[in-house]
Amino acid sequence: MDDASLRTTFLVARAAESCGCLEPGDWPDVAVSLLMEGNDDPEIAELAGLSRRASGWDTDPLVAAAYDRHRISVPDKETAVDLVARLIADDLRARPAGVTGPMIRLLARLAPPDFEANLASRCFTAEEYLDCGCGEDDLGFEAELQSMPTLGLPGPAVQALAQSLRSTLPAVQPPHGHHGH
Repeated sequence: MDDASLRTTFLVARAAESCGCLEPGDWPDVAVSLLMEGNDDPEIAELAGLSRRASGWDTDPLVAAAYDRHRISVPDKETAVDLVARLIADDLRARPAGVTGPMIRLLARLAPPDFEANLASRCFTAEEYLDCGCGEDDLGFEAELQSMPTLGLPGPAVQALAQSLRSTLPAVQPPHGHHGH
């Protein structure tokens, strides 16, 4: 993995953390995917050895040191949501979801409580209509989201970074009908 890919991985991780969709327990898998790509930062090796039950006490100092070494700062909300959106698009291209509008569903979770990111807010508004048949025009928006430019990261890194957020997708298509209208 070249330096640019590694920096992108860390930037996406930082974005996902700032959006609340990368947990301390996800870091061991992310680190293992980086080790498989030949990264040998000492923090990565140490993170890879932690269990999925690791807490922020275990991961934060290591992650902070890695961010520091690669000069990764916290992206603004709009950039963070855009990076997470591209991550999800890459993940869905590799592993399609069994529900309509998976990008809209996932990105909608990034909107509250602040609604600072335009993209997340659009998804939040569109999500309400995904399962009632009123939102056919949202399918064009979904297609646009799914065709966002790739981050160009290796599959295992994408999967590890996306797993917490992806786990919030319904496993089966929700029934059509109006919710609370």
